[in-house]
Amino acid sequence: MEIEKEKTTTLLIVEDSPTQLLILKNLLEKNGFNVERAVDGEAALSCARNHNPDLIISDIFMPKMNGYELCQALKQDSHLKLIPVILLTTMSASESIVKALNTGADYFVPKPYDENYLISKIKSILATKDLSGNLDHKETMEVVVDGKRHTVTSTRQQILNLLLSTYDAVVQKNNELHETQKKLRETQDQLIESQRLAAIAEVVSTICHEINNPLTAVMLPLQVRLRHDLPDNYRKDFEGWLEMLKRISAAVKKLSGLKASQTTSAGGEFKMIDLSIERNISSSENKEIDKK
Repeated sequence: MEIEKEKTTTLLIVEDSPTQLLILKNLLEKNGFNVERAVDGEAALSCARNHNPDLIISDIFMPKMNGYELCQALKQDSHLKLIPVILLTTMSASESIVKALNTGADYFVPKPYDENYLISKIKSILATKDLSGNLDHKETMEVVVDGKRHTVTSTRQQILNLLLSTYDAVVQKNNELHETQKKLRETQDQLIESQRLAAIAEVVSTICHEINNPLTAVMLPLQVRLRHDLPDNYRKDFEGWLEMLKRISAAVKKLSGLKASQTTSAGGEFKMIDLSIERNISSSENKEIDKK
């Protein structure tokens, strides 16, 4: 039953930007609303009289008749004054809210708007439209905004609606700010990690180079000596030393080609880079070292 009601609901959108008008139209139709369009306040007023929409969504800055003037004209028309009006605006200045109150605007949604928030706001307004449709008498009061004194003439319901819209806008902007800060922290962490890995790679490359040179200088004489006849006890010692040096060489080679920090537990929370090397060096590695 609720779905059928939404399908027969007609919304009038007023926007002088063809692109923004099309985007908003598609969004509303996708959510089951019938849509009428107008590109300025004058056309919107004529359209409202012909189609009597359930709700009007209007930009503020438009040619011929702006959003404030449209609100004022609607609220002065006995046949149209009960139609809720949402102003799409940045509402960056407090004076804008005062002006919206004086011209009879019911709600506002900040631009750029979140699509889910806008649809939720529209459904909420339509659901409570009958409850808030009675207009109490207008009251005139003086308020001081940003050090300036203003006279506000509006109904209590409109004041309440705009105050709630202001609160909603603050909450939405606060959520957006938190999300932006979260993404900024993630980007910063990624940048720090990237810089850290780059620094580690540079240090590792330097260390590997500094180890390889003296390592090769030690291994070559040992290999030469092992090609000659040696007493058994000397040969056994030389072969053991050469085996250890080959393991060191293999570890350096693995370290120089390390692409990610593969760690292994070393007790407690301390971690070590995993450079596990098989004790028996392959024949291909032996030949590679022998060529040196």
